[in-house]
Amino acid sequence: MDDESIPVYGTPDGLPVGGGSPVYGTREPTPSADVPDRPPVIRRRSIPTRLTGAVRWFVRAFLDRTGGDELDWSDYPGIHAGDDRSVLDGLRLDDVLDRNDRVLARVRRALEAEFRVHWWANVDTESLEVQDNAWGGASMLQTAHSATWRTTSGLTSVEDRDMAARIVGVALTHEGFEDQSLQRLDDEWVLSARHADLPESVLTLRLGYSEFELTLQSSGVLPAELETEFRDRAERFSRRDG
Repeated sequence: MDDESIPVYGTPDGLPVGGGSPVYGTREPTPSADVPDRPPVIRRRSIPTRLTGAVRWFVRAFLDRTGGDELDWSDYPGIHAGDDRSVLDGLRLDDVLDRNDRVLARVRRALEAEFRVHWWANVDTESLEVQDNAWGGASMLQTAHSATWRTTSGLTSVEDRDMAARIVGVALTHEGFEDQSLQRLDDEWVLSARHADLPESVLTLRLGYSEFELTLQSSGVLPAELETEFRDRAERFSRRDG
């Protein structure tokens, strides 16, 4: 068969196959087993954080020139002094991502079954964000942002919204989410819930007139492959955390 007769998935009929264009029915490239299938890692730094980092850099440069032996806390692998114990007691990144996917799916199914809503995902919001520590340096911990799930319709009835919040609240309780709160605003109701265990995970569900919006964020999460380095770096500060 001539290459020009092979249809290209997602292109208008009649377009020839170009180099690198995906051909419908062909296999996707198999990812390397050494590379975890995770959202992209990003780093957002506010202006105050960048200024703090610059000040820390000048302090380090000054101490290097003067021979000072002050411990540089901007190299601390956690967020604040002494949090390494709680970090190591918590779930690792892959387990958190798996749990979050399960929780989001359970909430979607519960609302789908009761109200026949249809969901779609904005995966552009899905990412892993590097967290800064309290001294302006980059920690080894990350914040996992889920995809943003939305529906194609919402609820206008107050009774239906109340029922939706109760249904989701029960589902979240079964998943270990506590500290649930419901804000009844004029244009939408906002349900938030926090997981009882570390790392800190907060689910937010917005119940609007025209759509639902569902997100889940977990902060202070350590990738398993960095655990040894995290322990080694934290040990340097274990006697200097006063």
